[in-house]
Amino acid sequence: MKSMISQFYRGELCPHAKWKPVLEQFEIDRDKAFHSYSSFLNKLPDDLKGEFVSLIDEHLALLPDELEQSFVDGFRLGARMIIEIHSLSDTET
Repeated sequence: MKSMISQFYRGELCPHAKWKPVLEQFEIDRDKAFHSYSSFLNKLPDDLKGEFVSLIDEHLALLPDELEQSFVDGFRLGARMIIEIHSLSDTET
């Protein structure tokens, strides 16, 4: 079996590509938000609909950056925990 580091380097290990919402509540909340968005959009006059859609798109474009930073922060935290666990086991033996 290849090391995880080798798999990361070769692009064979892509956790973000396998992500999917597994929480039922997430799917319920996502659907509710979509219906609210659609309902509000239909209430707007035609001359504001394009502007509103552009505004929402700009906000949604920020989401991947936020998700990436959360992943990086979580990965770093996990690595620091492993380092701490390893250093504790070295001092205890």
